[in-house]
Amino acid sequence: MATPIPTTDLEWNHTQLALTATETQIDTLCSEAIKHNFATVCVRSNYVSRAAARLKGTGIGVACVIGFHEGTNEVAEKISETQRAVADGASELDMVINYPLVKAGKYTAAYEDVLAVRKASGSPSEGDTGVRKVGLKVILETSQLTREQIVAGCVISCLAGADFVKTSTGFNGAGASVENVALMRYVCEALGKGVKVKASGGVRTAEDCVNMIRAGAERIGASAGVKIVEELSGNGPGVARENGGY
Repeated sequence: MATPIPTTDLEWNHTQLALTATETQIDTLCSEAIKHNFATVCVRSNYVSRAAARLKGTGIGVACVIGFHEGTNEVAEKISETQRAVADGASELDMVINYPLVKAGKYTAAYEDVLAVRKASGSPSEGDTGVRKVGLKVILETSQLTREQIVAGCVISCLAGADFVKTSTGFNGAGASVENVALMRYVCEALGKGVKVKASGGVRTAEDCVNMIRAGAERIGASAGVKIVEELSGNGPGVARENGGY
């Protein structure tokens, strides 16, 4: 029996982060995003300008990874990456927090890492409408953290101005889990800053997607987005969707 998805407000990040990705693959990524009305495509910095040009006027954003995928880059390097990505047309940034700092209990340094990217993005302070808003998602790499460290990472990210906390890079250990998504959602709601949760890494089927939504994810990042959406829309095997929404 098909299991309906509990929300129609889900947003998709269509992802291509392979180091060997070609221009043709990026063009295909963008075409698929347009066809399926995904929220964004997510690419490495060398393809931001190409993706932005392909998607101009469609309303689909371009997310760029920062400090990918270990997160241990120097803050100055993350700032430089951020400034280049924004200049090239990125509308969102998916930064990897320096999670070894979180593991070591060096919370102030980890906070400064995230805050530096938030400031470098050129995003406005609250109430300032003079600068283009660039979304910030902070990747915690939850497979490498304890539950207590995941809580700390969420608190740090929320206080530093993140718009989303994100589970995983998909390049290091296990990806998103229902338990970790639920924990992240709980912490973000408790802090009351409107920060949302993105599940990424290992989301490959419609059933995976449903489980993440039920756990509290409001955005899904996946390279298998087309396959999953086709399952959800009834054009492939998998899980039924409610009210026609992804």
